Amino acid sequence: MFMFDPHSPFITAPDPLLPRQKSDLAEERLRLAVLHCQLAPGATATEADLADRFGLGRAATRSALAKLSAQGLMLAIPRLGWRVLPMTGAHIGQVLHAIAFAEGALADADLTSRDKDRLQELAAIAATLGDRTEPAVRDSLRSYERTARDLAADRINPLIGQLLSTLWDKADRIRRFLEMTTGARLPATDMAGLCDALIRGDADALARACRADQQAFRDFAADGLMQTRNELELTPAPSGTKTAMTAFSRPDAGKDAPTPTVRIE
Repeated sequence: MFMFDPHSPFITAPDPLLPRQKSDLAEERLRLAVLHCQLAPGATATEADLADRFGLGRAATRSALAKLSAQGLMLAIPRLGWRVLPMTGAHIGQVLHAIAFAEGALADADLTSRDKDRLQELAAIAATLGDRTEPAVRDSLRSYERTARDLAADRINPLIGQLLSTLWDKADRIRRFLEMTTGARLPATDMAGLCDALIRGDADALARACRADQQAFRDFAADGLMQTRNELELTPAPSGTKTAMTAFSRPDAGKDAPTPTVRIE
C-alpha cells in the first residue's frame, strides 16, 4: 500500500490546503531579499543578524540559509557568517550561457487555447505601454515579460521549466544590481515577436527572439560591468561595527566618492 508523503522532495509545489512551515516562509523572504538586492551581492551577515532584520526565528533562518546555500544564493563562511552570492563577470557569464542553452526547450511548450489567448493579451498590453520609460511602467513591462515566459515554461518538461525559472530569477537579480549601481537600462523584450512565435509554435522564430534577448542582455551586462565601481572585500570590521548589508555604489555618486566596501564582523 502506497502512503502519500506531503514532505517528499518529489513534490514540486506545496499543497495550498496545508499550513506553510516557518522555514518555508523564511526561505521565501530571504530568497526575495537576495534576488531583489535588499541583501547586497557579496555582503555578509550572521544568522542572528538576518533573523533580527527580517523578523524570523533562528531555527527557521538556519534552515532557510541551508536551502539557499544549496541553490547557490548564499555561502557559509566558517566562524564569520553567510555571504550573499557575489556579482562577478564569471557568475553573469555562467547564467547567460545556461539560459542560452535551456531556452531552446521553450519550443516544446504544449500551449492550450487559453494559454495562447493569454499570450496575445500580454503582447497587446506591452504594445500599449510602448517605449515609456517611467520606472513603474518599466517594472510592469518586466512583470508581463516574465509572466509570458513562465507560462511557456509551465508547459514543458517540469525539470527544465524549474531550471529556467531559477535562471531567469538570477538574470533579474543581475539586471536589478546593474541598473541600481550604474544607471544602465536593459531594453525591453520584443513581446510581440516572442508571444507570436510561441503561439504559432514556430521554433525558428522563437530561437531568433530568444537570441535577440540574450544578446541584448550580454551587451547590457558588459556595459554595466565596465561602469560599476562596486568592489567587495572580506576584511574584519572594527569591533562593534554592524555588518554592511547594502554596500554597493549608486549611479549618482560623485566621481571622487570613496568606493564602498562590504566588511564582516
